[in-house]
Amino acid sequence: MKASRFNNILFAHVSILLLFSACTSAIQRNQATNSNNNTEEDADWLIPSDQVYVGTGRDGIPSIDDPSFVKTSEVNFLRADDLVLGIKIGDQVKAYPHRILDYHEIVNDRIGDIPIAISYCPLTGSGIAWNRKMGGETTTFGVSGLIHKNNLIAYDRTTNSYWSQMMLQSIYGEFKGTYVRSYQLIEMKWSSWQAAFPNSKVLSGMAGFESTYEVPAYGNYANNNENILFPIEDEDDRMERKDYGHGVSYNSSLHVIPMEGFSQQIDLLTMYINGKEIIVAGSLKHKLAVSYSPILEDGTRLNLQAVHNEFPVILQDEEGTKWNVFGEAVSGSREGQKLPRVSSYNAYWFAWADFFGRGPKVPKIIYP
Repeated sequence: MKASRFNNILFAHVSILLLFSACTSAIQRNQATNSNNNTEEDADWLIPSDQVYVGTGRDGIPSIDDPSFVKTSEVNFLRADDLVLGIKIGDQVKAYPHRILDYHEIVNDRIGDIPIAISYCPLTGSGIAWNRKMGGETTTFGVSGLIHKNNLIAYDRTTNSYWSQMMLQSIYGEFKGTYVRSYQLIEMKWSSWQAAFPNSKVLSGMAGFESTYEVPAYGNYANNNENILFPIEDEDDRMERKDYGHGVSYNSSLHVIPMEGFSQQIDLLTMYINGKEIIVAGSLKHKLAVSYSPILEDGTRLNLQAVHNEFPVILQDEEGTKWNVFGEAVSGSREGQKLPRVSSYNAYWFAWADFFGRGPKVPKIIYP
C-alpha cells in the first residue's frame, strides 16, 4: 500500500450519524481499497486509484432505504431559500430537500414501477436520479465512504461495484464502465417549489433525525470558496470555485452556464453543442436552470420564447402551447407532449473543471 497522507476534517456526531462538518479530523489518502481492505491495482479501476480518498467508511453516511413523504403543506423545517431536487414521473411529483440529502446523500425510492436512487453530493453540489435496475436485477445503492475529486462514490449492494456520481458510471467492480440510466431532476428554491407544486410529496427524512435536519450539515460550505475538503487535481480560475453552474453535455462536449448569469425573470439561452440545438431556461429568482431540445421526436422544431410570471410555466411556442419546467406541454394544441431532455445537471464550478477540464475537454462557459 502506498504511503498514507492525512488531511483534517471535523466529524460531528449528530444523533446516530457521523457526518462531515466544516473541516478538521482525519481523512486518509491512499490507493483505493476494496471491502477487504486489500490494495487494488490501477488496472482494476476506471480512474487512477491514487485519486481516491477514504472518508467516512462504508455506510458511515446512511442512505435512506425506506423513504417516507409528507404533503407540501406539512413541511415546517425548510426555509424559503433552501434548495430541493424535484422529479416527475407519470403523475407522481416528489421533492427531496438538500437539508435531508446533506445527511444521507442517497435515497432509494420507487416511483410507480420504476426503482430510482436520488444521489446528492454536498461537496460538489450535484444531484442526479438513477434507475436502480442493473443487469436485469433491482438493487439499492449506499454511500461507499470513498471520494473521487470531492465527489460521492456510491456502491450497489448486489455486486459491490463502485459508481462515480458525476461521471454517471461504474468505476470499479463487475459493472465497471457501465453508465447509469438517469432521470431528469429539477432543482429550485423551496419557496418556488411550494408555489408551483403545492400537491407534491416531500421527503420527510429518516425516523429519529427530524430535529437534526433543521441544522445545516455543512455550515457555510456552499458559500466559502476556500472550504474544499479534498485536494483539487485540476484548478480553473475562470469562475469562483463555488459558483453554481448548469452543465450541459453532448458527444463529449460540456458547456457550463453560470447560475449567476441569469436574471430574476425567466431567461432563455439557445446554443449548439456539436451541431445539436439546445435551449436552457433559467432564473436566479427560482435558482433554476433546465435544458431541453426544441426539436420534437417527429422532427418538428419549435420556436420557444420565455414566459414570465406564470411559474411553473416557463416557455411558449409559436402556436401558443405552454410548457412547464419539466418540459411538459400543459395547454394548447400540443398539450400532453414533452420536450426531449438533454444530459444536464448542476454542480459547483470547481467540480466541473476538476472532472472534465483536463486537456482538450476544458468546459466551455456560456453566459445567458
